[in-house]
Amino acid sequence: MTADRVTADRATADRVTADRVTADRVASSAQRRLWILDRLYPGCAAYVIPVVYRIEGDLDAEALGHALSDVVRRHEVLRTGYRMVRGALRQTVRPAGPVPIPVVDVAAHRSPGEEAERLAAAEALRPFDLSAGEVIRALLVRTAPGRHLLCLSLHHIACDGWSLRVLEDELAACYRSRLAGSPGDLPPLPEQYGDFAEWQQARLADPALRPVRDHWREHLAGIPAPATIRTDRPRPAVWSFAGGHVRFRIGPEVAERVRLLARAAATTPYTVLLAAFALLVREHGAPGPDVVIGTPVAGRSRESHYRLIGLFQNTVVQRIRVPDRTTFRDLVRLTREESRNAIVNQALPFDALVEELNPARDPGLNPVFQLMFSHEEDEPGGPALPGCAVRRTFGDTRTAKVDLTLGVARDGPGYTGRLEYSTDLFTAATARRIAERFGVLLENATSAPFRVMGSVE
Repeated sequence: MTADRVTADRATADRVTADRVTADRVASSAQRRLWILDRLYPGCAAYVIPVVYRIEGDLDAEALGHALSDVVRRHEVLRTGYRMVRGALRQTVRPAGPVPIPVVDVAAHRSPGEEAERLAAAEALRPFDLSAGEVIRALLVRTAPGRHLLCLSLHHIACDGWSLRVLEDELAACYRSRLAGSPGDLPPLPEQYGDFAEWQQARLADPALRPVRDHWREHLAGIPAPATIRTDRPRPAVWSFAGGHVRFRIGPEVAERVRLLARAAATTPYTVLLAAFALLVREHGAPGPDVVIGTPVAGRSRESHYRLIGLFQNTVVQRIRVPDRTTFRDLVRLTREESRNAIVNQALPFDALVEELNPARDPGLNPVFQLMFSHEEDEPGGPALPGCAVRRTFGDTRTAKVDLTLGVARDGPGYTGRLEYSTDLFTAATARRIAERFGVLLENATSAPFRVMGSVE
């Protein structure tokens, strides 16, 4: 390709970007829901994604700042503001500019580590102004020579779990370029998040989606409300999002049995872990033999979505029947079939599903499901910064989106578990018992998967 052609292509790309800055575009279904929640609960940190990167090595803070600005310039959703126009949520891309990374040096503090953790905790709780296009911010805390905490917070309206991996990969690539004295040189994106939002809205109007709508309406007919477990306290009239969490470990031996059972059942560790959670829910007082659990899916159905940052993640609702007397192996089979059906019919966004089902609205109740499960088989990562060792952790927003959310992530040969719970409904002691019980149940079920389990009533 000639230099003139490259210059012409870049000029065209710049002109397109400039045109898009002033254009109002439709928001996605999930973005509309998060906007409404942000209006109803101003200042709530429930949908802030606080990521903390612990960095050891020779970090160039200036190059890191330029690299982050390169990524934000590349992805319009990271500089997009939101406003209502005649009853519809519209998104407007802001002009690209430098993204500041303030640096706070706490090396001289009497307890640098504790002070850094305090600053990181405060960052996790800071709200965003979505109208102004504030959806990402960063803070770099220096605790000692060659040791930093990068606190990177994003609003869920512009990011999901897949997006974090895209952001980390591109941040590392741009950082390497900046160290070499040149701007980030990544291949052009085939589209932007706004294109996905418009494609999604057109897809929702397509009559071909009617079979998917019919499936969910029939499959979820008659589910209990609330579909949850026994709580310590009465449900509040209005959901407060106040929450806490309990962390726990699943050792290598049990984790290996999970993987072996998944292989034998022609399924994945996700299915085995979800089946164990369903058994736990039934054991703790689910209203009937059917356990209703929401689970996240990537929601990226086209190859052009894979390289984009944005809120593509969808939530599918799984209705898992847990018979009174069954083997865990059979329960895994039932869960496998339920999960496959959910994936096949995932094209309907959760917000459109709620409209389709039209459940009775209760301000103290998440619609359709009150329990969630997530699983991450990839080990915790972080951007690969030259000359640095980086480890990713997540901050604590002290919130809970539903009654209980159980997350299980691969961590070396074992798993790390995190049980997020509503402090309006459960005590910390109850949450610890539930987490401990999950570990015991999983160990027992995977050690004897063909043993008939007794009634869970």
